[in-house]
Amino acid sequence: MVIWGGTWPLGRWLVSEEVGGLTIPPLMIAAIRYFLAVICFFLILKYQEGTLNWRFAKENWKILTFMGLTSVTIYQAGYLIGEIFTSASDASIMVATNAIWVIIFSSKFLKTEFFTWKKVAGTLLAFMAVIIVVGFSPNVDVSNRILGDILILAAAFAYAVYTVTSRYFLNKIQNNLKSYQPSSLWIITWVSFFGFLATTPIALLVSPEFLNPLEYFNIPPRIWIGIAYLAFLSTVGAYTFYLEGVKRLNASRAAIFQTLVPLFGVILSAIFLQEQFDVFIYPFALLLVILGIILVNLDSSRKKEREGE
Repeated sequence: MVIWGGTWPLGRWLVSEEVGGLTIPPLMIAAIRYFLAVICFFLILKYQEGTLNWRFAKENWKILTFMGLTSVTIYQAGYLIGEIFTSASDASIMVATNAIWVIIFSSKFLKTEFFTWKKVAGTLLAFMAVIIVVGFSPNVDVSNRILGDILILAAAFAYAVYTVTSRYFLNKIQNNLKSYQPSSLWIITWVSFFGFLATTPIALLVSPEFLNPLEYFNIPPRIWIGIAYLAFLSTVGAYTFYLEGVKRLNASRAAIFQTLVPLFGVILSAIFLQEQFDVFIYPFALLLVILGIILVNLDSSRKKEREGE
């Protein structure tokens, strides 16, 4: 969550010319990011497991492509394009709505996930925090705040779909003991690969000049530095940690921790982008987020105690 919190001020610095300077199209940033990340993932996977097990990926290419489309293509488009129009502080808090969508989808599509009043109360507190920030944020000096917020919400929605789908995929595989049991590294590697395949044609269609290899030499050094952070720290590092969390917890409980992203996003945006930090609005919103996390975890802990785990 700390690493992902840093991606919000970094993202606005990368895509907004008024904040960071000369840049490149957002989808090209995403395509280059995942090109580097996928190479890194494949090397690590081959080293740790001795095989890429591409046959299993071929057998499950449909669900892996869907996971890549939601977690890479749609999420990256909403995240990077949205930050052109809205502040990084607000964007980082808007993504907390992901937890709400996850609980709704989990209860609908996963037999192991159920609504409880504590889960509902916890996510409502997080949603209240989002409403407070949207309604009273001091960072209003942006080009099109409403459009930016809508795009960020679309990104949160897409990532919630990915989170629930990943849990569904893991449940399906784990119930079939005769099947290959993929590691979190294997899953995130192939999800990133299929996401890269889905994103790159769109990026090149929007920016055909990048079909010329020489164009990449014109990319400003600061963009390469930002892409390196996104590729190696955010994608390779944080995504692996997140999938490990989903594997060990249920989808709702894992996703509620994403509400910690605003805490780090707002603080880092104030430090590095000099965005305004309201001493009442943001602390109060973050307090609601923390209370939501406590409620969801308390519910899960007591459930385990009743089951004798």
